Amino acid sequence: MFMLPSQGAIELKHEGRSKGAWLSQECFAVVPSRRGHQTRAALASHHHIALYVTEDALRKVDARMGSLQEFYRRADKPILIQRSAALRALQDLAMRKDLGTYGGSALRLDIASALLVQCISDVMTGLAMPDAARHDHGAALVADLKSYIANHADRSLPLDEMGQRFGISRRHLTRLFREKSGVSIGAYQQGARLKQAKTLLTGTDLSIGEIALRVGFESGGALARTMRRTTGRSPSEIRTPKAR
Repeated sequence: MFMLPSQGAIELKHEGRSKGAWLSQECFAVVPSRRGHQTRAALASHHHIALYVTEDALRKVDARMGSLQEFYRRADKPILIQRSAALRALQDLAMRKDLGTYGGSALRLDIASALLVQCISDVMTGLAMPDAARHDHGAALVADLKSYIANHADRSLPLDEMGQRFGISRRHLTRLFREKSGVSIGAYQQGARLKQAKTLLTGTDLSIGEIALRVGFESGGALARTMRRTTGRSPSEIRTPKAR
């Protein structure tokens, strides 16, 4: 079984481990079919994908795409794997509800197949998270908060709204976030906005004003002031680096 959280932290317990591991969106779990397991969501509004794969299906993948020897070696026991950007993108696509009606069933089957193959690939080549690094509930919650902030960088995110969404008080939210990440929620949001702005500046020809609006700044001037203050460089300088 592959367990992939999409929203909200999930506690996973399995045979042979009395203490559960909290999964956030930065990782996923693999549990061999012979191991019993239990899951518990931290939030009522959680979403996740669980892929149950038969041995026959794995044999077909092995025959079609190449040896799964390394996969079987690493997934012989329950393991947490850091999620790749490709797996995140496929999971987001699998969760979409607007794929249309024409060919929808076939399309969803193809997406599920691609998701399975990427899960296998991540297990074979990705970073395994050791027991010592497994998240407690607080760390998993903060990881989900970071993902939520980054995915909504263009929005104003009132603390009361986030507290309600994640099921904790505003005071506990701010304290926990600073304790686990070392920065305030506001500082992290600004950093996420600047990171996205830099990506758009170097990877697109969008105007500075358009980029500013896309990442949550009121204007190109507001983006420029923040960039100069935090990085010492203007958007134009980031877009066109000085020749060495």
